[in-house]
Amino acid sequence: MGLLRRFGRAFPREFLYWGMGICLAGSFLTALIQSLVRQSVQGIGSTAVATAGEPSTIALSLATPALMALMLAGGMAIYSQRKTLAEDERTEAGLTLGFGAGLIVQVFRGLEFVGAGLRLAYGGAGDPGLAPLANLPMLDLLVGLLAEILFRIAVLTVSGVVGILVVRSLSGSRRMFWLGAATYAVFSWPIVAAQLAVGGGMAGSILPGLSSLLTSVLTVVYHLIVIALAYAWLQRTLTHDPQASAAPVRRGRRMRKNR
Repeated sequence: MGLLRRFGRAFPREFLYWGMGICLAGSFLTALIQSLVRQSVQGIGSTAVATAGEPSTIALSLATPALMALMLAGGMAIYSQRKTLAEDERTEAGLTLGFGAGLIVQVFRGLEFVGAGLRLAYGGAGDPGLAPLANLPMLDLLVGLLAEILFRIAVLTVSGVVGILVVRSLSGSRRMFWLGAATYAVFSWPIVAAQLAVGGGMAGSILPGLSSLLTSVLTVVYHLIVIALAYAWLQRTLTHDPQASAAPVRRGRRMRKNR
């Protein structure tokens, strides 16, 4: 976010908070629908850990990112349409909405890490889901944590791209909306596919030890590629968008006049 300030970007708190709220609501609805579908297909009381490797679990692992992408893109589009943004404000608003969504995703993942750490500290390795983490070699742990650090940068950058595409779709190009939703879904699919193909863990898991070392290495490489491509797209978009670039300048001038 600091790097993008070089292009005159501001991040209005209203859009940042709304991005967080939209992602929070979308995550809740996605988890609820996923749970209902799992209980209906696999039986009451089933969990992703207990049914790992089953075709229905694999299908849910691949469908969940797509559903979340539709929830997020739809929420952004509805809010932006009700906000009636001016043409020269849409790029900045979309970027900030996306950043808000990317930030709240990191909060959820951080809570999962904290929860796992507390269970290990006070419950030991008795939890079957945490036994691999408790006995993890140092190399596997470091590579897994590196993948997690890079994810934080990647998801923030990709969310910014998605926000810009979705808000720009209000100009009449519906293709931008679907492109934004597809971008968010496709961002998650390669990691889930790698976990399913390589094995050594549960699809969609984020904790080190629940994915194999090879999967963690592939995740590190993938996140580096995503960061480079998404940041290059944002840089090009913010540099060659004269209306969006002029907006912060004009607002800054109005604020100085008011003072």
